[in-house]
Amino acid sequence: MSGRRSAPMGWLPFIAFGLISCCLYGVGAGLRGDVGILLNPLSQQTGLSYESVSFCVAAMQLVFGASQPAFGILANRTSSRLVLVLGALLFAASLLGMRASVGFASLFLSLSGLFGLGAGAVSFGLILTSSVNFVGKSRAMAISGMLNAAAGMGSFALSPLLGALVQSGGLGLAVAAMLAPVLALIPIALVVTSRDKRAEQGESGSEERLELGPLMREALGNRTFLLLVAGFTTCGFHMVIIESHLFSQYVSYGIDAQVASWVFSLYGVFTIFGALLSGWLSTRVAKGRLLAFYYVFRALWVLAFIFLSPKTALFAALFSAGLGMTGDATVSPTSGLVSREFSFSKVATLIGVLFFCHQVGAFASAWLGGALFSATGSYTSLWLLDAALCLAAGVASAAIPEARPALPR
Repeated sequence: MSGRRSAPMGWLPFIAFGLISCCLYGVGAGLRGDVGILLNPLSQQTGLSYESVSFCVAAMQLVFGASQPAFGILANRTSSRLVLVLGALLFAASLLGMRASVGFASLFLSLSGLFGLGAGAVSFGLILTSSVNFVGKSRAMAISGMLNAAAGMGSFALSPLLGALVQSGGLGLAVAAMLAPVLALIPIALVVTSRDKRAEQGESGSEERLELGPLMREALGNRTFLLLVAGFTTCGFHMVIIESHLFSQYVSYGIDAQVASWVFSLYGVFTIFGALLSGWLSTRVAKGRLLAFYYVFRALWVLAFIFLSPKTALFAALFSAGLGMTGDATVSPTSGLVSREFSFSKVATLIGVLFFCHQVGAFASAWLGGALFSATGSYTSLWLLDAALCLAAGVASAAIPEARPALPR
């Protein structure tokens, strides 16, 4: 006789656990999302140009993406708990390293290397799979939406805080203050991964040991996955313009830095609403069509921002809010499509592969943003390129099949 299925978790325990897992993802994603606030302070401390610091941020985005599949394989072979704790320690080491940086080599090591690796370890895919182990697969899309919202909440909380800390005590105070929440991730990770033994076992009851080569051949032979790569790479290009350069762009319009940090924080607030709404919509609307809408909306919103004026704080606030509504909204339908196409044991690593592609786009926009601004004194050409890529991503996403094709008998 087959064993009974365990009763689904009640809503109150689910919400309580969701908040805990959101803290884990929110701190890491919030720090990564608000790193643009530290660009000018890091430039002043190290004596490097804005373009050089932007390159370090661009390289960090690439390391963040490239390390996720590797950390996914490591978690499969050891445990997600080990990887998440390691990520928190890498984050702490990177903050200390940035505080001590005096030139390009030390900044590159701490910001591009250690920070990128920390962000790659404390990643969406690993936290999502551990969370699904805890709450059950029936709540997968709900917990995915909550985690996406956590990224926005982290950005909302940290953006004005980092701005105030930099203004009152400089980079040193800001970095020191961030050590406490980063180290608090360690006990939180222990809770989130407390039921991981269930997930490490496949549906047949035996552990599936992953090898990156065969997994990549399977993924690259899947049409839906290739279309997701096209869209998510563009998503990274778009997102990191916001994370790396938008704050500085607001300041360049003559908006006071403290006001700009609050205006920028609206982006984080509205990513919360957008992520939660997207998690709900992903269970009711064809995920490919949903992604197509998000990308096309981004293109039109960016074009409106470029060509409308004047660029006041109110105008910037409206732009931040609109960007936020689709900021993290792409992750729920994307992760849902990966879960539809592949077995559960492969999801964290393949989401990591998608985030690597995401970060290839992120590297391009973080680096190009600094280079183009240094060359032209404007961000307009960067935003125009972003709008064109978003339109192309919308077309690619619209071509995603609505359901997984039935296997031939």
